[in-house]
Amino acid sequence: MSFNKHLAVDYHQQDTDYYCGAACAQMVLDEIGMGLVSQNLLYNDNHSHSVTEPGWYTAPDGLQWTMNHRQHHKYFALDALATEDAISRMIVWTIHHYKVAPIALVYGSGHWIVVRGYSVSAEPKSSTDTGYSVTSFDVNNPWPPCPSFNSLPPPLPPPHSHHDNCGTGGSRGVANEHISYAAWQSTYMTGVPSGHWAGKFVAICDPDPPPTAPPSVTAPPMSPLAADYLIPSDQAKVQARKGIEAYNLGERDSFKSALSRTDTKPPVLVERLDRANSYYYIVPFGETPSGNVPLAVIVDGRTGIYNQSVISASGTENILDLSNAEDVRRKLIGQDIQLPGQLGRLHILSETVSQHSAMVWKPCRESLSPFYPFHLFVSGGHQIYVRSDGRIFTALHDQDRGL
Repeated sequence: MSFNKHLAVDYHQQDTDYYCGAACAQMVLDEIGMGLVSQNLLYNDNHSHSVTEPGWYTAPDGLQWTMNHRQHHKYFALDALATEDAISRMIVWTIHHYKVAPIALVYGSGHWIVVRGYSVSAEPKSSTDTGYSVTSFDVNNPWPPCPSFNSLPPPLPPPHSHHDNCGTGGSRGVANEHISYAAWQSTYMTGVPSGHWAGKFVAICDPDPPPTAPPSVTAPPMSPLAADYLIPSDQAKVQARKGIEAYNLGERDSFKSALSRTDTKPPVLVERLDRANSYYYIVPFGETPSGNVPLAVIVDGRTGIYNQSVISASGTENILDLSNAEDVRRKLIGQDIQLPGQLGRLHILSETVSQHSAMVWKPCRESLSPFYPFHLFVSGGHQIYVRSDGRIFTALHDQDRGL
């Protein structure tokens, strides 16, 4: 039996590539009745009120300060706990007991997201209750930035409203994202690697003491396949449907429309650049006559285990554009690519450019969602990354904190 809790937190994108903390603060403050505060104001609060260490865009104590000084009827605690299990249970308890969405620091110290829901084996009795297991989380990931940020020169972002286009898919982000607990543990809540919060697992929650009892051990919803080879793409489709069944996602109204369609685009294989021999498939479901994909599922490329999924709010908007690799290559040929520093521009010739056999991804400034991987090309010793939305980069930056 599964117990679910989901809060109604309107989704909003970050206005720039480093405003994730501001966007998360905007979403949660709006959830508790403070309206949609400007992300510019919220970022200034976040960035200027950290007293622990330099180098952050949005540091944990700066974000806590913002959440407590932009309203006066709640108190948000900065929970920096010793284990992933402890912070995950604190997140569950905050949603269950306080009915407020926590803001979690994920990808080490690389990014902030809002956790707005969970699925567990039993209702929690306290923040220290270890008598239940966590199955999954539902999140609002504010990445990618608003499309206006990518314009040259970037204009001011449009004001956010409860009826804007944030979360409708593609360059507007996805409002309905579900993450398995296994993916949460391995990819998202991995702990801060260095600095003041080194070794800690961090989230902004309502206050409660951390759990001290050892976690309970339960079997995961899915059994892994053999992990010594890549599963074929047809098997990835099967595993994606099994994952949807294992997490009872087909019972959600938002999934029913997409799952009623049998036509799908081929799964896309993605290689993790930050982990050796790590791969995943993005499995698109329910292609419409216009080519839109309302549902996409990620499964592990070796074990076939369901990791996470995204679905558009109405089941009709395009979630992501995973263009044919050869089409992307043809568009790249003949372009002049600006190289870093004073290296000039690289003219791309068809005879001298090679393409990686799979798409690639790692948490980085250029993509803070695994649903936005890159086509990788090499020309003249230079690496060129073409993101799934067509934007071109010559490097991926993964050392920023709190973007």
